[in-house]
Amino acid sequence: MTFKKLIKGILLTLTLIISIIFSIYSLAWYSFTKRAEAYLNVIWQDKSHFTVTGDIPRFSGYPFIPKAKFSGTFKHISGIDITTPELIMTGFPAPFQTQMLEAPQGIQITSNYLERPIKLDYGYIQFKIPHLPASDTREDINTWQKTKQPITVEHFVIQTGSIYARGSGTIGLDDNLQLNADITTRVIGLETLLDSLAAEQGERSIAIVRNLFNMMSQIDDKTGEKYFETSLKIQNRAIYFGPMRVSGIPELKWK
Repeated sequence: MTFKKLIKGILLTLTLIISIIFSIYSLAWYSFTKRAEAYLNVIWQDKSHFTVTGDIPRFSGYPFIPKAKFSGTFKHISGIDITTPELIMTGFPAPFQTQMLEAPQGIQITSNYLERPIKLDYGYIQFKIPHLPASDTREDINTWQKTKQPITVEHFVIQTGSIYARGSGTIGLDDNLQLNADITTRVIGLETLLDSLAAEQGERSIAIVRNLFNMMSQIDDKTGEKYFETSLKIQNRAIYFGPMRVSGIPELKWK
């Protein structure tokens, strides 16, 4: 065999291998995205627990990482409304794959359980889901919960006004199939908010909160910013910020 034939054979073999790998990748790309779109179709058509205003997201970007966009409102029968002008979903919608949700123009959340709407100027979350339940029936949700593999929040960022928070943790369901979360959070900018409130309402009105903040706060060695770290927990149908109960949350009801 001549050297020229050897090189030609190697190139043909490499071309065949690359073609096979690309074919498998293409099949996986469309398989995962079409399955996710079918799952979204079911959610859009199910009006028993919630309604969605806005077009069903469709994935695009092949052959690169899949991306989809949503603009509209998600309304749950419990009274929770989540509205965003733009929600960008990026990543392969498959088990154990990193996925991202970004709201570059913010999110607004209203609920009967909240005294006032929550308005975020920016939101971002990077997460991994072990696998999705087969459906939203109680039986399938219960089977999923028993795996004890919660959604992993690798990183999240939220910003509202002068307050900036970031953290990581887990989100899942407890034995009663109710929301359960444990997230470590670093909050920056609260001092600026307290100063504004003190200017409007007087220092005495926020004295307890400021003292608590001063006790818990630390200084970032790199930026010099004052911050404090605490846990954000959801358990027993309530939201806790550190030891403080912030709000109740509605019961999750399954078919």
